[in-house]
Amino acid sequence: MVTVRLSDNSSVRRLYINPKQEITREEGVAVPVKWAAIRLSDPNYFFVFEEADKEELLKLNDRFLQLFSKETGKEFSSNNDLIKELLPTPKKTILPKPSVKKSKTQNKSKSTLKK
Repeated sequence: MVTVRLSDNSSVRRLYINPKQEITREEGVAVPVKWAAIRLSDPNYFFVFEEADKEELLKLNDRFLQLFSKETGKEFSSNNDLIKELLPTPKKTILPKPSVKKSKTQNKSKSTLKK
């Protein structure tokens, strides 16, 4: 299920999306993908799609692909194109470069001064 909350620049502070569910800028609720499809272009909503939504996005028919295209302003020829656009990309782990240890031979002169 897609999470929806009010966007940061929303003109309202709280909104009932149905009689029992209220969203604010901080608190969101889970909604079906098809509910989100017709509201993506609304500037008051902020949607978060997750990896769990992938299965439902793959099952969408052409009608909903066209709807997503209209709402986002981008053309989607397949469900996979839609998934690439909506789902977060997995973070690549950046491995630190191995540090090259330079062995410095420092000859410390030990002077023994006796008085």
